[in-house]
Amino acid sequence: MGNLSNDLKMVKNELRLLQGDIKNFKKERHSLFLHIQEKNKHVENLKSSNDSLVKMNAYCDKKKSGKLSFRKGEIVAIRRNAKATGKSTKTHLRFRGPMVVTEILPSGTYRISQLVSRNSRLYPFIVLWYK
Repeated sequence: MGNLSNDLKMVKNELRLLQGDIKNFKKERHSLFLHIQEKNKHVENLKSSNDSLVKMNAYCDKKKSGKLSFRKGEIVAIRRNAKATGKSTKTHLRFRGPMVVTEILPSGTYRISQLVSRNSRLYPFIVLWYK
């Protein structure tokens, strides 16, 4: 009889340990589930912010003209940049030209010269096609 009661006590103790392990397992599983939900929310927020950034960039890029590239000998005009002099620029010419691309320099710059002049200068202005 003594062995049976000892065995019964051992089985009861093991059951209690298993029940405690099951409770701990349920708690850990629930905490992992909450952690995964937080990660999913974070990922969804990142996706939505990325989508809005893509939309914003697409909207801003609509109005931009592409990067212009010219060949040697092409006829172009240069847009004049307005100076803050306080005087009206309403009657001033908006473009300088016609000019010819004489040399293509690195980083998107061009050496241009006027059609009638002999000297060539490097102008740091926006170059447009002359129509």
